[in-house]
Amino acid sequence: MNGKFRIGSALKSIAVNTGWLFVPKLLRIAFAFFVTAWLARYLGPAQYGILNYAIAFVVLVGPIMRLGLETVVVQEIVRAPGSRDEILGTTFFLRLLGGIASMAIVLLAITLMRPEGGALTRTLAAIISFGMIFQAYDAIDLWFQAEVQSKYAVYAKSAALIIKSLVLIFLIITRASLATFAWAWALETILAAAGLIIAYRVRGLDVRKWRVTWERARQLLGVGWPMILASSFAVVYLKIDQIMLGQMVGQSEVGIYSAAVRVSETWFFVPVAVSMSVFPFLVQGKALGEAVYRARVQQLFDFLTWVSLGVAVIMSFAARFAVVLIFGEPYARSGTMLAILTWAGVFYFLREALGRWFITENLLVFSFISNGIGAVVNVALNLVLIPRWGGIGAAIATVISYAAAGYFACFITPRTREAAWMMSKALIVPLRSLASIARPASGKNES
Repeated sequence: MNGKFRIGSALKSIAVNTGWLFVPKLLRIAFAFFVTAWLARYLGPAQYGILNYAIAFVVLVGPIMRLGLETVVVQEIVRAPGSRDEILGTTFFLRLLGGIASMAIVLLAITLMRPEGGALTRTLAAIISFGMIFQAYDAIDLWFQAEVQSKYAVYAKSAALIIKSLVLIFLIITRASLATFAWAWALETILAAAGLIIAYRVRGLDVRKWRVTWERARQLLGVGWPMILASSFAVVYLKIDQIMLGQMVGQSEVGIYSAAVRVSETWFFVPVAVSMSVFPFLVQGKALGEAVYRARVQQLFDFLTWVSLGVAVIMSFAARFAVVLIFGEPYARSGTMLAILTWAGVFYFLREALGRWFITENLLVFSFISNGIGAVVNVALNLVLIPRWGGIGAAIATVISYAAAGYFACFITPRTREAAWMMSKALIVPLRSLASIARPASGKNES
């Protein structure tokens, strides 16, 4: 057997499952070009900035709710399918506690950072973080991922997304207040939870059979604690820029920068969906032999690199046109920010594949170390660049911090250099192709 994915049941399962994971994300893209654009135009940069400032706070504490258990739980279900009810019940309980703690931390943080004039931000964050508590039911989604049957979770989340989008449209038409829009975010997670429970029942299973054991909780947290820290650091360099912009520049700059971020992150579902679908087969490949396993990991790096570079090149040229078309002329300055931010996607794509490699190689500790490096780099650069260049400085800091965490950090230790060289190999071939395309054009211009 060679290391290549053969056209057979395994590859078909990956393709079908990835396709189902793409569906809700493609819906988000469609609505992002319509509902989110309409919302941004209706609110304007200042109020849109306040909303995104509150969302950034909630996202920043999200890892406390998720507890870094996503891939760990999927791996445990694949390894011990007979322990499903115990694994899912314990995961649900831990995430429920995490969601309650996250809400308390968000409100405390906003109160400390904005003691005056932060009442509206606290209200928005309280509403949005309330919805996060219901994400505890995403434990069901993890089971569907382990079974490579994500279509059931897709039905549930797609329905919730559509209803949320329709509610947003209604609120825009009726010219609702800013706080009312926050309830749409909470509504989506509540409806998604209800849909997941129904999908689970359709498969002949019942959440009432779940059980919580302290032994399983200690085991999951014992394996997953590095991922909790890794996710926390990752979110810092993903979202701290919006919070720092709000503190150092103002809410309008947050709104303009958020428009660029929304467009640049449109494609971030691709590596997540692909990596989630491929991960069970990486675990199986590890058991089949090192050659099979290494080939599969390299294929994952190669594929995600080609896709990310293609998106980055196109968006570099189309950035200003895209933001003006989607959000309107008041957001025109987002174009330059987007042209920079789009290159962070290359390292984000690589990082998603790298995260799976960390798990199969039992290198979860280095996962949070590398993300910690990215977080420190991002905060340090933001402190220097935001006062000078505002959102453009934040965009530059984001690209460098993504590269630091998702690529350069892997050169630090011998244990992770294998992944660094695999990522380098994945980057070299596309970059050489781009250079060969650019050279003839350059030579023609010189002549």
